[in-house]
Amino acid sequence: MSEGIFMTMSVSFLLQATRILHVGNYDDNDVRMIYDYLKIVDNEMIYEYYSTCTILSYENDLELFVEILDAMLKIMEESEEYEKCQVLQNKKQKCLDMSLNKMI
Repeated sequence: MSEGIFMTMSVSFLLQATRILHVGNYDDNDVRMIYDYLKIVDNEMIYEYYSTCTILSYENDLELFVEILDAMLKIMEESEEYEKCQVLQNKKQKCLDMSLNKMI
């Protein structure tokens, strides 16, 4: 699969996840699928999100990714899944660190 197709799929997934979380109409499978995706995103993909702007209302795609992380953190906290919260919090911190490093 080419990198461009993968990024398109990634952004499509982010948009779908945003819609699901925003509407609040999600089940355990949706939460598990979104969590699993957020968990596997590596630094290279975070950098790609930071370097790409396919969604006009965001400065870059990483902003959308962090927004989804925040929504999932809230869900995981409510369900008292604190280990998963820590995984997502660590991922969010990597994103924020990358944003700060790029600004310097």
